[in-house]
Amino acid sequence: MPFQYTLANLLAANEGALAVLFLDDSGEVVDLACTEHEPFQMKIVGAYVGIYLRQLSAVFEQAQLGTPKVLHIEKDDVHFYATALPDGYYLVLVQHRPALVARARETLERARREIAREIFAEP
Repeated sequence: MPFQYTLANLLAANEGALAVLFLDDSGEVVDLACTEHEPFQMKIVGAYVGIYLRQLSAVFEQAQLGTPKVLHIEKDDVHFYATALPDGYYLVLVQHRPALVARARETLERARREIAREIFAEP
């Protein structure tokens, strides 16, 4: 798949990154790149993040607030960053705390643009 290079680069560009997940519109992991954990464990994380993203999107739609572009969840030991792609897909970066949030968001946005061009033919 042509975007695997983009996923691997996003993982490598962020110190403490655990995984990069490419989720489809149902929250299933289409592909991933991960470091410390087994891919199966990260697929479970991806499924839960997908549930949150779908619920949040429904709340935004019901309140007529538009579509969320970036979601950042900070837990005790980990950060989750998710950004929307076309057709309901998402790109998710999972990173240990402490994290360089601005760097993570910048590299996530760069990867989002690359994948949007490669897969969804967005300019």
